[in-house]
Order: sequence, then C-alpha cells, then structure tokens
Amino acid sequence: MEECRVKVKFAGVLVSFAGSESIDVDLKCGSTLRELLRRLAEVNPKLRRRLIEDDDLWPGVYVAINDTDVRLLNGLNTRLNNGDVILFLSYIHGG
Repeated sequence: MEECRVKVKFAGVLVSFAGSESIDVDLKCGSTLRELLRRLAEVNPKLRRRLIEDDDLWPGVYVAINDTDVRLLNGLNTRLNNGDVILFLSYIHGG
C-alpha cells in the first residue's frame, strides 16, 4: 500500500503537549483517523492522555480534517489521504 503524508496541527493547550504547532506524519494511504491517533499516542504519551479516552476521542477535543468536523465525516473511521490536514483543538481547559 502506498505511503501518504498528512499534516497534524495542534491548537490550544495541545501545542504544549505536542511540543509543536504542527507535525508531518507518514502512514499508509487509507489509514483511519483512529490509526493516526494510535500512532500519535505511541510516540507521545502526553498526547495520549489528552486525545484518547477508552480507545475513543477524548470528549474535550475537536477534530477537523481539511476544515471539516470529523463528526460530519465518519468520525474516527474517516480514511486519510495524502496531503490531508488534521486539526486537534482542546476546548476544555484545566483551571
């Protein structure tokens, strides 16, 4: 299967957990958003705690692929393509 590169952007408090506002991630074309989340969690345990809860997306995180809310797509089962831009935004902050 062909390799693809996606750009992952972080906003809000997630920038400090990710260590950067954006990263490029190589994965197999057609991989799902869920697979991308697992990859991110493997390489960065801090992000795991802020993005994943019970193998699902943490409730306080908004995700968009190419400016479209993933809830309007196929959620975590949305397939990713070369050049996609995925935004993770934490909208619930600690006090």
